[in-house]
Amino acid sequence: MLGCHEISLTYNDLQEMLAESQPVIGQQTMQSTPSAEHNEVSWELHHTFGTWSNRSIHLREGLDLSVVAWTLQENLSLTIDAQMEPSFGSSFCVFGDFLTTVSGTARDFITHPQETQLGFFQGDVKTTTKGTPGQTVTLIQLEIDPRLLDALTETPPDHSQHPLRGVFSNTQTGFQWQAQKITPAMTIALNQLLQCPYQGLTRRIYLESKSLELIALQLGQLSEAQPPSQSASSLKPKEIDRIYLARDILIRDIENPPSLLALAKQSGINSLKLKQGFRQVFNTTVFGYLYTHRMEEARRLLEMGDFNVTQVAQAVGYAHSGKFAAAFKKKFGITPKSLRAR
Repeated sequence: MLGCHEISLTYNDLQEMLAESQPVIGQQTMQSTPSAEHNEVSWELHHTFGTWSNRSIHLREGLDLSVVAWTLQENLSLTIDAQMEPSFGSSFCVFGDFLTTVSGTARDFITHPQETQLGFFQGDVKTTTKGTPGQTVTLIQLEIDPRLLDALTETPPDHSQHPLRGVFSNTQTGFQWQAQKITPAMTIALNQLLQCPYQGLTRRIYLESKSLELIALQLGQLSEAQPPSQSASSLKPKEIDRIYLARDILIRDIENPPSLLALAKQSGINSLKLKQGFRQVFNTTVFGYLYTHRMEEARRLLEMGDFNVTQVAQAVGYAHSGKFAAAFKKKFGITPKSLRAR
């Protein structure tokens, strides 16, 4: 049976595994194949817990790209404790889901398929990422120096017009994060980035252009979701943590979600602040978010082809397949049966 226990690693453990030049004697069979070419470093690790690969590319001063993928045979947690210079992190989850715990915050971050996240890191940041077996996770990640973002957006020296002012505080140490859905335009750019047809200098320029395009799309999405009158900056950091906790509880109990009052109680926030906070952070109502998540999860299950329409309806919290089919068609313009038959 897969995933019967959890393997815990630190970043140093991972580096030691990669440094090993010979397979480990006994049942632990590990092979790593690191390589470096100009501004690119790639490695692949094969271990009893699964496979893990990473390709990191330095595109220009202040901009780095990483493509990360793993397929696990066991439950795995990786803890990274680092002292970080101020930087923005942009992440796009193409496939899979996983959980991240951040030291000093009240919530876990559940990353879902087709979700994009923009964060700000500064000072001591300790994260633990937990992955489960039976799925492949693919991530595209960008690290951006704030000075590069300032230069690209022509921000004045006093930062009075910084595009992310009011979203992230440059005085807060640790980790700040905002999540949104990957848009169709982002999907096109991500696929082009993953399937880059060029080599050498042309490849590097192409990857840089696609990375900047993704950053622009993400900033545009963030500004649309948070107009000045409803900026998430009006929420305190602890309140934002509670809003994300409520989001995670809501989608964790997708088949039988709690009432608004019960959700507020479980999240440690009053119901009025919960409703206002969802509007400010996610640009939708609490149950509007639940509806969208249900439909996206239903589409994913139908595309897998392993379940019939009735089973999918029940999995996302619909007791009647007819109501589910109507909601699905309203969302995507196609019936669940038609999608499954493709």
